[in-house]
Amino acid sequence: MAFPAALPHGPITKVVDGVYVVRSGFRMGPGVVISRTMTVVQADDGLTVMNAARLSEEGLAELERLGPIKHLVKLSDSHGIDEPYFVDRYKPEVWTLDGVKHLAGTRRLGPDGPLSAGRVIALPGATGWRECMYWLPNGGGTLVACDALQNHADTEGASFVARLITPMMGFKGGLIVAPMWRKYQKVVGSQVSAAFAPALELSFSNVITGHGPAIAGGADAATRAAVERGAAS
Repeated sequence: MAFPAALPHGPITKVVDGVYVVRSGFRMGPGVVISRTMTVVQADDGLTVMNAARLSEEGLAELERLGPIKHLVKLSDSHGIDEPYFVDRYKPEVWTLDGVKHLAGTRRLGPDGPLSAGRVIALPGATGWRECMYWLPNGGGTLVACDALQNHADTEGASFVARLITPMMGFKGGLIVAPMWRKYQKVVGSQVSAAFAPALELSFSNVITGHGPAIAGGADAATRAAVERGAAS
């Protein structure tokens, strides 16, 4: 089976103990490459990958030095282009929400795993686009998101054309509740606050999203502010 080639990416970077990110890109169309971010979590039985992004052979070798890839968590119906590659190469257990498209889950994502201390926060949606966030206790609490929450604090990994057009689509201003997610899920006004309320009830200092740099420290306040702006939009 042919899989999409790896795009250029940065190094594996530690956010807090046991949690790492790799920043790369996603090709949306000719000349349009947007930034994306993969999260890797270390546990006793190996690595858990979230928001999977294929790496170069050198990048994969660096990843494998952290531990064996044992679990793949599908946080969303989106970000699925490189998940089949990870499944084919590493044969991990796949964890998904009920009803998630594009990748058959071998296990149901929830209280049973794959990370015993983790918490799943399912997000609402009107279109069948399932998505959740994953809370981890690492580093005073770390919230891992996919598309609903994004951090457009820089343009690393994005092409020149993407740097021009994505701000015009509302992808700007640091941590945001993504306008495209709000539009397609028909989550507006107070519904935005309600969608994120279960996450904001948890204690966390750090946020990692599927797009943009991780926020280490002060992420709870940044997330509250992003939700308030999203609800007011």
